[in-house]
Amino acid sequence: MVKRIIKVAAVAIIDQDKNKVLAGKRDSDRLVGGMWEFPGGKIENGETPQEAAKRELEEEFHDEVQIGPQLGKTVSYEYDFGIVELTVFFAQMLTHNFDLVAHSKVEWLAADDVKSLNWAPADEPLVEDLAKTNFKDIKF
Repeated sequence: MVKRIIKVAAVAIIDQDKNKVLAGKRDSDRLVGGMWEFPGGKIENGETPQEAAKRELEEEFHDEVQIGPQLGKTVSYEYDFGIVELTVFFAQMLTHNFDLVAHSKVEWLAADDVKSLNWAPADEPLVEDLAKTNFKDIKF
């Protein structure tokens, strides 16, 4: 049986002044529940990955973000429910509501601490890239 491909866009929200990144812990009743991830969701027909990432943040946090450059390369990971193709972009918060819809909590982490969390498998390779990034070098 051929697994469906699920195209997902997400954001690595950074605070350049504090050199921190926002991680979201998925609600336990969702796919890959209880694991940490870069917040985001499915790319809809006619959307660019950047548009999807921005829309998903508005839906999941009721917040607006400014989308920046892509973090690493698009990752393809095969889960039981399908193959996720994950593209993550750096982003900055424009508002700070954090009305959590898909997450049980969020946490600001220093770049050095990101590897300490239990990340969703599709996100893990990008966590490695993130840990090597100087957030002050990201241009928005």
